[in-house]
Amino acid sequence: MAIIRRLGEEYSAGDCVVTVAGLVDVDPSAIEYDYKYAHELQHGLKRKPRGWRMGKIEYSAKITLPLDVTSEFEKVSGGDIALIRPFPINITFFNAENDMIHDYVYAKFTGNGRNVKGEDGLERELDLFVLDMKLNKK
Repeated sequence: MAIIRRLGEEYSAGDCVVTVAGLVDVDPSAIEYDYKYAHELQHGLKRKPRGWRMGKIEYSAKITLPLDVTSEFEKVSGGDIALIRPFPINITFFNAENDMIHDYVYAKFTGNGRNVKGEDGLERELDLFVLDMKLNKK
């Protein structure tokens, strides 16, 4: 069962559907995505700040995929998934109030690798370079 962490809040993902680059329901064991704004203090002549302002948006995301899904991306990319152009990730699930939430992340993989453990199966946590994100898209 996957874990969805959206803006720091964790959801159960029994009914979660994650579509990555057109592959429907890739069944990740975890996906985490969020964004924040850079905040800056505005100073006058005195030492104390007199106000504040918001700066640029900073996105972050990572996804943990089974190695069989990762190998499909490797086949398409010639073995280097970081070379794949940015793609859409659609995440659909129900929140605590039983409302359907549909989030959209436009991202690409930042690197390759393997992480083989004997416990829960073969999977890899992959960092994503995010270009756009829309939460609770209607």
